Amino acid sequence: MMILLITLLPIFTLSAEAPIIYQQGIASWYAGEFQGRLTANGEIFDTNKISAAHKVLPFGTIVRVTNLTNDLQVDVRINDRGPYVGERIIDLSKAAAAKIDMVKRGISNVTLEIIYLPEIPESAYDRAEDAEYIKIQVGAFSTVVSALKVYEQLQALELKAYAEVTENRLIRIYARWITQEEASQVRIILEEAGFTGTIAFPDVTDLS
Repeated sequence: MMILLITLLPIFTLSAEAPIIYQQGIASWYAGEFQGRLTANGEIFDTNKISAAHKVLPFGTIVRVTNLTNDLQVDVRINDRGPYVGERIIDLSKAAAAKIDMVKRGISNVTLEIIYLPEIPESAYDRAEDAEYIKIQVGAFSTVVSALKVYEQLQALELKAYAEVTENRLIRIYARWITQEEASQVRIILEEAGFTGTIAFPDVTDLS
């Protein structure tokens, strides 16, 4: 599987009054062909909403981005991976880039401050062993259209949907962050919705 292990993160003293600068470097923004695609944490990317991609910060982290050319700021939630161009440190949605007036220029020198680190990251890449969650695979698909259809069905069932791309480009769709106590009821809900032959896995990082 194409799984990135996040093994080391700095320790932060989180404070709304005095956030700590985590990184300084170049920010860019993305849209175009990525609009409507699945982000790395399984959400659907919408460049008209405020979000961002970062290489290693846990999904769900809130980052304050300050444009050093004009001192404008925007708080973004990390839900994707990247950027992978040069030495850029963060990729903003177009809406987030507009908040700090960098759409026209395309890139800007910024600082990143950690506003919030989630206790349970919204990520397949971080261990959730303390809560003993499981995830239930409902299908594997060769096209994004088919995967998105099932992803949206899980959301309509008020389940936490998640997508994972395998090395052979199959898109596996899961219902995740399910406790052992909830598993039986979730499987009943899935069966009633037409999802049979589901497979349950421990919802932790595969370290093999």
